[in-house]
Amino acid sequence: MKKSAFFLLAFLLPVLVFSSGKDKNKDRPGTGILSGPEPRPDKKDAKQDEGVLTIKNIFGSGMFSAKAKGGYTMLKNGNYCVEDYDASNKAYEILEYSFTKDSVVDTLFSQKFITDTTALPKNFALENFQISENKKYILLQTATQSIYRHSKKAIYYIYSIRTHKIKKVHHDKEVFYATFSPDESKVAYVFDNNLYIQYFLYGDSTVQVTKDGLLNNVLNGKTDWVYEEEFSMSQGYEWSPKGDKIIYYRFDESKVKMYQLDYYDSLYPTIYKYKYPVAGEDNSKVSVWVYDLNVDIKRKLELHEENDQYIPRISWTKDDNTVAVERLNRQQNNLELIEASSPGWKLKTVLKEHDNDYIEITDNLYFFDDNSFMMSSSKSGFNNIYLYDHDGKELRNLTPYRFDIENILGYDDSAKTIFYSAKEPNPRTSTVFQVNLDGTGKKTLNDDEKGSTSVEFASDYKHYLMTTSSAMVPYVCAVYDNNGKKLKGVEDNAELNQTIKNEKFSPKEFFDLNLADTESLSIWMIKPPHFKKHHKYPVLFSIYGGPGIQTVNDAWGGTLDMWYQYLARKGYIIVSVDNRGTGGKGRDFKHTTYLKLGQKESDDQIAAAKYLAKQDYVDPKRIGMYGWSFGGYMSAMCITKGADVFNTAVAVAPVTDWRYYDNIYTERYMGLPKDNSDNYDATSVLTYVPKLKGNFLVIFGTYDDNVHPQNSIMLVKKMVELNKKYDSEFYPNKNHGIYGGYTRLHLYTRITDYILEHL
Repeated sequence: MKKSAFFLLAFLLPVLVFSSGKDKNKDRPGTGILSGPEPRPDKKDAKQDEGVLTIKNIFGSGMFSAKAKGGYTMLKNGNYCVEDYDASNKAYEILEYSFTKDSVVDTLFSQKFITDTTALPKNFALENFQISENKKYILLQTATQSIYRHSKKAIYYIYSIRTHKIKKVHHDKEVFYATFSPDESKVAYVFDNNLYIQYFLYGDSTVQVTKDGLLNNVLNGKTDWVYEEEFSMSQGYEWSPKGDKIIYYRFDESKVKMYQLDYYDSLYPTIYKYKYPVAGEDNSKVSVWVYDLNVDIKRKLELHEENDQYIPRISWTKDDNTVAVERLNRQQNNLELIEASSPGWKLKTVLKEHDNDYIEITDNLYFFDDNSFMMSSSKSGFNNIYLYDHDGKELRNLTPYRFDIENILGYDDSAKTIFYSAKEPNPRTSTVFQVNLDGTGKKTLNDDEKGSTSVEFASDYKHYLMTTSSAMVPYVCAVYDNNGKKLKGVEDNAELNQTIKNEKFSPKEFFDLNLADTESLSIWMIKPPHFKKHHKYPVLFSIYGGPGIQTVNDAWGGTLDMWYQYLARKGYIIVSVDNRGTGGKGRDFKHTTYLKLGQKESDDQIAAAKYLAKQDYVDPKRIGMYGWSFGGYMSAMCITKGADVFNTAVAVAPVTDWRYYDNIYTERYMGLPKDNSDNYDATSVLTYVPKLKGNFLVIFGTYDDNVHPQNSIMLVKKMVELNKKYDSEFYPNKNHGIYGGYTRLHLYTRITDYILEHL
């Protein structure tokens, strides 16, 4: 589950979106422990004689998938490089480009350059790569296996750009998180839960930094499941700026209770066990260590590891002898920024922040050369960027506006300019701004204030790649110089744009609902073509609704938006409402659901449905809801708690009782079960099952490591006990994303048929 609008969205509704190209394995079917091999459908499976907008074309062929550039590897010289495949020579390549020219500047790697035919396996496929600091070496990644949300293990090779020679990392074994040292002489990685360093420049010696790593017991240099999921991190170490030290985590998860999943691949299922702490249960004891390569000594920072604190971030400042640690109490309302410096590594608390409810961790922390720093905080009521001196004294609020900052995107030291994205001028948009370090000179990089924008900067900040989109316009990518002058277009999705125009899709209309019993709520609506104001239409709510996450965005919605258009053509009104607790409207709007997660959120959705039921163009007896993950939980809440309003619901991978979900997420918003038992009951779907009377489809993957099948099974158990009618669908060996091969096509065919039949 993902936790904040300022985080990468993990628990957010899984959709098929464009891939940047840097991590192509992420959504590949048949990889990792959580999905099995299946054939991938292609365009020939789409029946063109059924018309263009069909379920098979949407979920089977990729016909409506927008293309986008991005995920570039930026080089120190201001250029960038990308992976390519030379089909004529059957060779993977890494090509260097200039932002100002279309032609290739240099070929940094090609399989054609390798004369030793045994250096790479015959089935080698380049899946990711890293370029060393001064462009001397490349780390080639292949045979990647996804483990959980972010974690992956792979086989790595060290390639010399000058000599074209290849060396294996850890003797051709799969390892985690291999990275170059800044001095380009070493590679660090994790194997069997221990941290290793391979000295490849002179000889090929390897140092095993830790030796106590043990599956489901001790982890070194990597994080446990709940840190990975809830703090969006998996690599648990970082090189110092000079590459002579490493800071790393040690997780003692011996006291964390085990969870197991069955994988149905043989006569007897394979059992997979891992540590998963649910609400109120013990966490790993986390310690932070510094290893000095010069003297081969590792030292623990005295942070007093315990169950009831979190260390969600560790990093180096710009100083090779100073590390920064963020510490959070278990209640997650007290945050400390702590520094430790060599020699001695004594701790110094630089910054303390308190919130009466909770504080969410972001990556919005940046250190300057003098150890002053900037960091985002919602202490003003909106997430702003603050500048502090090296002792933690606040110097100024760099963005003193009533808009939420999303991410700090970079800092151009030569111009003393900060770049950031924000939900400005309204919560539906995402806009990129720049501001000077003294707080002056704020301006937008966007061409206009409509839609949503993302930017990737060259290392020298002289150029950037901007990607824009809106609700009805897929991604447009172009290169700009640092004066905002457009130099060249890169991608405009002209073919898809033309298809949208030819198909005459219904517009996505944005407005606000001002209801008497709640706050103003953002909403979008898609109406059927040839809409008639006095015709009675069924309404389908598409919902997520979780903390900090918005679905009402003026941005390209991808495959799901095409599905909404399909349903609109079938005569349905599709709406999405951002209830209280969602993002983009400041701290108070988001925190109002604290300790009662799901209560006010479902109240808002029910209130919005009651409002629509009174409109002349809505059939009040045909209002339904579809949602996934937290959205699945909301669907389940609304079909039970709101049984008099909603007559149909589809809940995919839903949480059904917060006691079943992990402790970092759940306790952040609900507190400990022992302290908030009544609200745990009041926000459980199981509490409201007696009210169920409509059509209810429950869907889950049997190998979901995130929202366990237990949630759906306990819901079904309760419905059977009360003799309630329900429908269900399960997907064997599928994780929280329920994808791979034809799985998504099957899934949305099932959901679509259910909606058409029952709503």
